[in-house]
Amino acid sequence: MSALTFYLVRNDKGKPIKLPTFISQADMDQIEKEFVVQDGDVFVTTYPRSGTTWTEQIVHLLVNNGEQGEQRLTDAVPWLETLPHRPNGMVEFLKTMPPRRLFTSHLPYSLMPPLNNSTAKVVYIARNPKDVAISNYFHVQSKANYDGPWEEYFQLFLNDDIGFGPYFDHILSWWQASQKDKNILFLKYEDMIRDHAGNVTKIASFLDIQADSQLIDTVVTLSSFKSMTSQETTNFDWIPQRAGVPKHFRKGKIGDWRNHFSAEQSQQMDDLYMKKMKNSGLQFDFEV
Repeated sequence: MSALTFYLVRNDKGKPIKLPTFISQADMDQIEKEFVVQDGDVFVTTYPRSGTTWTEQIVHLLVNNGEQGEQRLTDAVPWLETLPHRPNGMVEFLKTMPPRRLFTSHLPYSLMPPLNNSTAKVVYIARNPKDVAISNYFHVQSKANYDGPWEEYFQLFLNDDIGFGPYFDHILSWWQASQKDKNILFLKYEDMIRDHAGNVTKIASFLDIQADSQLIDTVVTLSSFKSMTSQETTNFDWIPQRAGVPKHFRKGKIGDWRNHFSAEQSQQMDDLYMKKMKNSGLQFDFEV
């Protein structure tokens, strides 16, 4: 059985955060020292498997007036944590980016470059933990060659033994930050599923983009599950993965966890959810 392996990075409170092995302490050190947030920057930030690529596409289309362009989404909205791996290095790559730079990230709030007094903005998407857990399970099967059973992975998730730190710490730190910082928009995946157009409009307003009904319709169409899985610039088919397992886009639905969780697992997650989310003011929907 292939185990999940991580590189430990310590955050500013000294607590170790587990990141995928291809993101090293040296990478994080370089980002901390050399990456400078600029006015106009936009960061799409999530815990993994919470609608990251979907929201990247929405933001990319809004900023570019509905034009997809020829770049792959990973180049149009590059992953912050992997910038040091760009062929000519992070600094040179950043020089090639347009004035309103777009980035994506899975970093917890404590490890993100500070916005300081810039006009940079963060769109944070959170998803219910049951669907996140099962989506992550299939994701690490395809991208990390993990072949352990779901029962084993479920315990890893409960024990915070997966990448990008504990799920609840991640979402709650961003939730709390969003309550204090007007430049952080906190959205829920389930709300976006229910009202795609309404949340595209909300993101446009947050980014100070004057979006008429035609632009909103275009963005909704080009950021649909059907469109994104069929477009070569958005379907992520260029990312290597193990054969015989689901692709990058699997289902994108609310409540698929019911097809995989046992009654006991569901209760375990419910108990943890109630403990972690108590008095947070944040709630998730687990059903359609």
